[in-house]
Amino acid sequence: MIQSYSRGRFEFFVVATIIALIALVALDRYSLLTKEARVLRLEIISHSFMTGAANLRVEFLISHISTPDIHYAKGLIVDGKLIYVSEQGWPASVTTPVTSKFQPTDMDCYHLWNTLLQNPAPITAGQFTDSRHKYRAFAQLNRCRYAMARGDAYFDYFPLTGQLLFSAINN
Repeated sequence: MIQSYSRGRFEFFVVATIIALIALVALDRYSLLTKEARVLRLEIISHSFMTGAANLRVEFLISHISTPDIHYAKGLIVDGKLIYVSEQGWPASVTTPVTSKFQPTDMDCYHLWNTLLQNPAPITAGQFTDSRHKYRAFAQLNRCRYAMARGDAYFDYFPLTGQLLFSAINN
C-alpha cells in the first residue's frame, strides 16, 4: 500500500514537471509573438506617417503651382498650426522656417507625429525623459527618430528629403 502511494506521488511530480515545461515553452513563444506584434505595429505606424507626410507635400506643391516663385520657407496650416516645409515640400518644422542647414528639434518631431498621423498613439518628446507612453520622439542631427520606449524598433524621418528608414532591433 505504501509503495503505490509513493508511485502515485512520483507520477504526479512527473506530470507536473511536463506541464510546467510545456507552459514555459508556450509563455516564451507568446512573449516572442507579442514583441513581433509591437514591432509590426510601429512599422504600420511608420507607413501611415509617411503617407501623411506625402499627402501634406502634395497639398503644398499643388497649392503653390500657380505661384512658382514663392519662397519655400512658408508652409501649410494644418489643424491650426503652421507646418513649415523643406525646399522639396516635405513637412519639417512647427517652430522655425526651414533652411538648407535645418536641424529639427524634439518639439518639431513631436508635433509632426501628432499632425501627420490620424489618431496618433500617445508619444513622449525627448530621448532622455521618463516615458509614460509606448513611444518617444526626439531629434538626432538632421532627422527625427520615433522609437518604442523599450527600444525594440524605431524609424527615422529626414525632413529635408522626406526619406524614412525603419529598423527593428533583434535581441
